Amino acid sequence: MTINCQNHDIASHNITTNQNTWCVRAVHGDLSRQANITAFVNVVETCKMQKVKRKSNDSLDVSPKKKKINEKGKPSSNDKPGPKDGGIKNKFNKDLKKDGFKGNKDFKKDGFKGNKDFKKDGFKGNKDFKKDGFKGPNKFGKPGMGKGKPNFKKDDAQSEKPKWSEMKKEKKQLRVTRRKAKATAEVFEISHKAKTLAAQIQRKVITEDVRKKACKELHKLLKGHYKSIALTHDLSRVIQVLLKHSAEDIRNEIGEELLDIMVQMMQSKYAQHAVKRIMKHGTDFIRHEILKKFYGHVVSLATHSISAPVLDYAYGEFATKKEKCHMQQEFYGEIYKNSKDDKVKTLTDTYKDSPEMRTAMLQSCKANIQKILDKNLHDGELFHSILYDYIRECSPEDRAELISTLSPLIVPLSNSLPGVNAASICVWQGTNKDKKTMLKVVKEHAVSLSKHKTGYRLLIAIFDSVDDTVLVKKAIVSTIASNLKDIAKDHWGNMTLHWLVKPKDSSAFHPSFIKFLEEGASSGTSKKDPELRVSELREAILPALKQDMQSDPESWLSSKSNMLLAVAVLSIESTKEILEAFAKVICKPDWRITSADGKELSAVEDAGIHMCLKKLAILDKDKDSDTLGEAVAEYLENETCQVWLPTNRGCFFLLKLMESNKDNVANALKKKIKPHVNILKQQSSEGAKLLLQFVQKK
Repeated sequence: MTINCQNHDIASHNITTNQNTWCVRAVHGDLSRQANITAFVNVVETCKMQKVKRKSNDSLDVSPKKKKINEKGKPSSNDKPGPKDGGIKNKFNKDLKKDGFKGNKDFKKDGFKGNKDFKKDGFKGNKDFKKDGFKGPNKFGKPGMGKGKPNFKKDDAQSEKPKWSEMKKEKKQLRVTRRKAKATAEVFEISHKAKTLAAQIQRKVITEDVRKKACKELHKLLKGHYKSIALTHDLSRVIQVLLKHSAEDIRNEIGEELLDIMVQMMQSKYAQHAVKRIMKHGTDFIRHEILKKFYGHVVSLATHSISAPVLDYAYGEFATKKEKCHMQQEFYGEIYKNSKDDKVKTLTDTYKDSPEMRTAMLQSCKANIQKILDKNLHDGELFHSILYDYIRECSPEDRAELISTLSPLIVPLSNSLPGVNAASICVWQGTNKDKKTMLKVVKEHAVSLSKHKTGYRLLIAIFDSVDDTVLVKKAIVSTIASNLKDIAKDHWGNMTLHWLVKPKDSSAFHPSFIKFLEEGASSGTSKKDPELRVSELREAILPALKQDMQSDPESWLSSKSNMLLAVAVLSIESTKEILEAFAKVICKPDWRITSADGKELSAVEDAGIHMCLKKLAILDKDKDSDTLGEAVAEYLENETCQVWLPTNRGCFFLLKLMESNKDNVANALKKKIKPHVNILKQQSSEGAKLLLQFVQKK
C-alpha cells in the first residue's frame, strides 16, 4: 500500500479486505501533514487487526481466489499456495506498491488499456480464433445449428420425434424402481402380487370357481400381514375386495386379525372402508366383537370427522338395544368409559339413586354435545339420542341456549326418531325468533321433509304449535300445495296432508304419536286457539286437494292411504262433482289394482280399499242429497254387478250403501241388483246372504 501526499496533491487509496473497504483521502488545504500521517497510522493498525481476524477465519474460507497475473501472463509468485490457507495468502506490506493505481506510469495491466502485445484470444475479433461451429455448421458437432439452415432437413426433424409409448414404459419402470427402493423387496413383491390378484377377483367375466381360488391364494399371501397393510392407501382396497368376494371363513379370519387395530382403522382415511365391509359382510359374532372394541373410545370416535359416520353406521344398523345403551353411557361421564351399567338406559338413570350427581352428569353430557356440534357432526343417530336425553333434563337456561344453537340445524336433526323428537322440543319451547329461523330453514326442504319417514313429524309439530299461521302457510303449506301430486303418492307425504286436513285422526295416526304431540304443545309457548289454527291452515290446502280429486280420481282411489285422505277431505267438505268422479271409477268392471304381493285383483276385493269404500258409504248417513249412493246407483252397470256379487266384500259394500242412504237411493240400488239374484243365491258367503235378505225384503 502506498499513500502519496507530496505537494499536498489529492491522494486516494483503497485498501480492500474480505469484509470492509477503507478509504483515506487527504485534501489540499483542508488537512495538515501531521493529520495525514495520523490518519495513515490508524488505517495501518486497522488493517493489521483485519489480518489477524482473517487468519482465524482462513480454515472456514474455502472459496477460490482469482490468481494475479504478472506482465508475462504467468501467475504471480506472491500467490503461491500456502500450507494453511489452501493457496491463498495475502500479506499486508507497507513497502508493497500495487501497480496500476492512478499516477503510476510504470504499471500497465495487460489487455486492460489497449496493450497490443496482450490479446485475449477471441475477445476483440481475433481472426485467427475460431470457435468450432460458431461461424458455420461445418465445424459444429450437431448439424444444422450454425448460421443459416443449409443442412436442415424436414425428415431429420421428424425422425427425432419422441416415441410416447416408450416414454410411458420408461416412466412406469422408473416408478416401479422407486417403489422398490422405498420398501423392502419382500413387501413390494407381496403388494404387487396382491393387487394383481385383487384385479383378477373383481373381473366380472371370470367364473365363481376361479374367483374363489384367487381369494384363497390372496388370503394365503396376506395372512399375518393384515395389520401392517390395513392402514395403507392401496392395500386397504385389496382387503375390501377380499372381504366382499371371499367365503365366510376367510372373512372371519380377516376380522379376527384386525380386531386389535379396529379403532385406528376407524380413524384412517383409507381403512375406514374396510371396517364398513367387515360390518356389512361379517358374521354377527365379528360385528359384536368390533362394537366391544369401540368401548372406551366412543366419544373420541364420535368427535372424529372420519370415524363418526362409520360409528353411526355400526350403531344404527348392527348394535343391539343393550349395546346402544352402553355406547350412550360414555357421553354421560368418565365413570362409564371403562365400566358399563345395564340399569342405566337414559340420562336420568345416572343420578336416580344419587341426586347430588345430577349437575356433574349434565355438565359432562353438555360438554360432549358441544364437542360434536363444534365439529359439525350432528347427523348421527347416536348424537340425536344423547341430545334428546339431555334437552329433556337440562335447566331452562341451558335449554334456551341449546335451542338457539340448534335452530339452523333443525333439518338434519330430523333424520332419526330421537333427533326429530329433540327438534320437536325446539319447536315447542323456542322463542318466536327461534321459530322464524326454523321456518326459514324448513322452507327449502318442505317437500323432502314431508316424504321422509321421520321428517314429516317435524312438519306436523310445526303445524300443531306455531301461532304465526300466515308465515307457516307462506313458508311450508304453499310449497306443499304446489307439489301436491308428488307428495300425495308417498305414504309419509300422505300423512302430512292428512294432518293438515284432519288433525289427530285416529284412523291415520297412532294414539302414542297424538299423545306425544299433545304433551309437547301443552308444555310449549303456543297461545293460539288450536281450532282456529287448524282452520286457518286447512283453508290453504283444501281447495287444491278438492280440485285434484275431481280431475284425477283414479290416483286417489288407487291405494288405501290415498283413499283414507280422500275420506278425510270428503268428511270435511264434499261436492257432487267429486262423488260422481269417484262413482265412475268405482263402477268400472275393470277397476283393478296390484296388491303388495304383486298379484292383480279386483279393487273391491282388496282389504284396505274395501274398508275405505265402507267409510265413504258411511258418510252418506247424515246427507239428504249429493251422496255417493246416488252416484253409484246412477253409474252401476250389469257387468259390474256380475263382478261384485260373487265376492263377499263386493256384497258388503252394496249392503252398506243401501243402509246408509235414504229409501229412494236404496230402492234404486235394489233395482240394479234384482236381475242378478240368482248369482247371490249361488253364493255361500256371509255378505251374499245378508244382501239377498235386504233385496228380498219388502
